[in-house]
Amino acid sequence: MLRSAFSFLAWLLLLPHLAVGEMRFFVSTAGSLLEGEIVSVSGDKVTLRKKDDGVLLTVLRTTLCREDQSHIDAWIAAHPDAAAAPSVTPAPQATTGPKFSLSSTVRSAKSTRGGVDGGFRTIDLSYNIQIQSREVTRDLKGAKMTIFTFARPADAGDDRLYLMQKIEFPLDLKAQSKVEQKTPEVRLGYYQGLTSREGTREHGYLLVVTDAAGAVQHVDGTPEGLQKRVDEVFKCAAPAVLDRDFRVISNAVFPSTIELAR
Repeated sequence: MLRSAFSFLAWLLLLPHLAVGEMRFFVSTAGSLLEGEIVSVSGDKVTLRKKDDGVLLTVLRTTLCREDQSHIDAWIAAHPDAAAAPSVTPAPQATTGPKFSLSSTVRSAKSTRGGVDGGFRTIDLSYNIQIQSREVTRDLKGAKMTIFTFARPADAGDDRLYLMQKIEFPLDLKAQSKVEQKTPEVRLGYYQGLTSREGTREHGYLLVVTDAAGAVQHVDGTPEGLQKRVDEVFKCAAPAVLDRDFRVISNAVFPSTIELAR
């Protein structure tokens, strides 16, 4: 009883600090994320302003997780006037309901030139992307697929990464259909000696599909560890030099052994 009373008192003290401009990650019952702030609440609907583009999005409260429901109740108590405001028309083509069932196939297309036993070698590299919908009736409209391509130093002792490309493709995918895209070609160069290596080699890619509301619907990547770095990688602009924690090394020079325009 004492603990419950203390928790209620702490909640009351927190109410004045729940400002309209508070940004947080809202989590749907399907597991998708959206970063934004509450603008108004009307009945069983809550209107959010997305952080990335400022678009207003109205969703049913029941589509949000239990923690978000509690946050909304606290917000209403702190802002009764805003809570009484009429709801805004939902943004067009916003995804509602369960997460979309998608699959992807990404293959590297590359050719290597140069001597086999040492000397300077080049790799011409691009990626062929195929996204397929496993949905029976639902269409994915107004979505976007973003692919990040990476290179690494040929020297195994250097753990930096080079973000070469960040390419966005619009994605409208009907149920049981597929689309294909291809990244522009890049050229990597390296010296392969008997005892040492210099230059840059292929590292991999990260593919992220987001819906019209900005919620992540599908992630693919290799090496597999890249799939756990979606948040960090999305903050980066290409080209960039990254450390092992996927932070941009601001004073690093992007290597001349990578030709981005092919």
